Amino acid sequence: MDMPSQAAGPPLDQRLPDELIGRNHGWFTRYRSYPVFSRPWVRGRARTVAPVVVGVFVLMIIGALLPASGDKPWGGIAQFTLNVVLPLFLGPWLAHRVRRLQWPPRQEWWGLVGVFAALVLALAAFNEWGAEPMKQRVAEATGQVDASGKRKKVMIALGMTITSPGEVASAPPQAKPPKDHERTSAATLIVFGLIAFWLAGGGGLWAWRRERAGLAALAHERELAHARAERREAEMRLSVLAAQVEPHFLFNTLAGVRSAIATDPARASDMVDRLVDYLRAAIPRLRSDGGAQATLGGQLDIVRAYLGLMSARMPRLQYRVDAPPELLAAHCPPLMLISLAENAVKHGVEAKVGPSRIDVTARRVGDGQLEVTVADDGAGFGATPAGSGLGLANLRERLKQIYQDRASLVLKSRPEGGVAAVLSLPLE
Repeated sequence: MDMPSQAAGPPLDQRLPDELIGRNHGWFTRYRSYPVFSRPWVRGRARTVAPVVVGVFVLMIIGALLPASGDKPWGGIAQFTLNVVLPLFLGPWLAHRVRRLQWPPRQEWWGLVGVFAALVLALAAFNEWGAEPMKQRVAEATGQVDASGKRKKVMIALGMTITSPGEVASAPPQAKPPKDHERTSAATLIVFGLIAFWLAGGGGLWAWRRERAGLAALAHERELAHARAERREAEMRLSVLAAQVEPHFLFNTLAGVRSAIATDPARASDMVDRLVDYLRAAIPRLRSDGGAQATLGGQLDIVRAYLGLMSARMPRLQYRVDAPPELLAAHCPPLMLISLAENAVKHGVEAKVGPSRIDVTARRVGDGQLEVTVADDGAGFGATPAGSGLGLANLRERLKQIYQDRASLVLKSRPEGGVAAVLSLPLE
């Protein structure tokens, strides 16, 4: 039997979420607003069922006292009291004790089943072997025994006359006194067992399963809603970043083109061609709402076009973009690699005098991890004024929102000079 998965619900004695139970509960159903077999649930159910039981008990007492003479069915009333009151209060209390142990769902389920099964079996054993000795002791205590010391047989039924053996002679033939103790029939034991099971709160087992399943579904729904909200926030930040980066980048590039027109028209023409290549690669991806669809191949195309444009602006810059074909379809967050490439140009290449190089490589490492490295041989750490660090902080925050603890971004110095930014992602 499949158990509902463990779900983080409210504490045992606090109300369940309104999404699970609704809002409108009257006096009779208010206890269902709390976890099954919690203290409020047990108390509320007892308040609901107890008046009915007390009413039946009062009717039995009145029926026993109404006849001015004759034997009184005190033994039968005592048996009825034990068969009703014991499961009504003991069953839910024992189930509450099981729930307070905070066992795993499967263990808790079988613990609850064991409580009700043990209680029903105990009552069945009492009715089969213990009820008659108890009635005998009650009869001896109340003086309702015959000359041989055996209790006088008295039948009791709601809505019918209570008859003693001495009055049976004038009764119709079908009204016969009960015989001496016989084994209870299987049908009677089943009926008594079902009544005891219901009084003990056994129906709460199905409510417990529905509660666990409902809490698990609600927790999953809330997690999905939280993930969607975080993704919408990340996409909004991405759109703002794109809106900020594009004009700044375009203005700088066009200024370089205008400067090169007068001194080196061929280089200016090459810069325009490179700019067109970059815009063709970048604009569709920057404008699309497809963070989950961004691939490594698409992001490397943007980086390749960007570095080509930077190489046209700074002929001393050489670059290489390399990745195995089988990794090009892997997921990669948008605008992340281009941000690392821009950092390499700004803080590495521009701060260095003479030829420079940037290598962008991707490989599979470890157990299902994609590692993308953006390495430059530029000036290295400390060669340029320290920035705010906001760009890298935003990248790491985006990684956390998308992958939790399964991704990382590390910057480290290279022995040959420069800096390597290593981006590690789950290979999906």
